[in-house]
Amino acid sequence: MTEEQLVKALNRGELSALEALMDRYGPYVSSVAARILRGRASDAEELTADVFLAAWDNRDKLRPGKVKGWLGTVARNRAFNLLRADREHLPLEDDVLILDAGGPDRELDKRETARIVNEALSRLDRPQRELFVRHYYYGQTVREAALAMGLNQSTAKTWLRRGREALKIILEQEGYGHEAIRDIQADG
Repeated sequence: MTEEQLVKALNRGELSALEALMDRYGPYVSSVAARILRGRASDAEELTADVFLAAWDNRDKLRPGKVKGWLGTVARNRAFNLLRADREHLPLEDDVLILDAGGPDRELDKRETARIVNEALSRLDRPQRELFVRHYYYGQTVREAALAMGLNQSTAKTWLRRGREALKIILEQEGYGHEAIRDIQADG
């Protein structure tokens, strides 16, 4: 079945056309979702199903030759919306930044450092904070994060450098000297 025939069948409300659409583009939509939602297979699977439900609900908007692009765009947007929603509801927790437990004093120091880092992150502009969290928290490469945010890679690198500099200044203001900062960098 050609894409044109598939779109016409969808517009007629044929469920078999939706199944054919899923067979044809399911792996593509799945890979788009999985690439963005790394390590979250169940979320990627659910998002993939949601994308095809959206295709069914919006079948009158699908155009032959543009279906794959439409599906990919919906998948990307929904995946990034999911990441944003999770980030807004689950900010960097103190224990995420604690990497090892070397005794009670060390644990307290790390918790305090995590509190200060989280506070410093909250002082960054929203786009810079998003980039910082994408790169250092979600593990996206600079290129991936920049692409997702519509930035060029050079701008993203500059924002990350400025974010690190801002964190350093705040840590110094909180009483962490250069040795403590080096220790924190060595732990991270």
